[in-house]
Amino acid sequence: MNAKSLKEILANLDKKLADVDDDMDVFIRNSVNPCGNIQELEQVEFSTYGFFGKSIPCLILNTDSSKTLERNKDDEVIDYISSK
Repeated sequence: MNAKSLKEILANLDKKLADVDDDMDVFIRNSVNPCGNIQELEQVEFSTYGFFGKSIPCLILNTDSSKTLERNKDDEVIDYISSK
């Protein structure tokens, strides 16, 4: 993901997350990098995690080896997904 795509996603999050607290957690999904020690960000996922019976909203940053990425009909990675 290039910086322009990330900026567009972050700009649109203001509208999508207007009612969410600024202290919302952001996570990086665990991944095994087959080569090197850094990996490209592929997708931003708006989701939730469970904690003592509560469903807490969060953002998860995904790489291509951390999960199967969702793609559009042209087989392009969708930059922002919401699993809520």
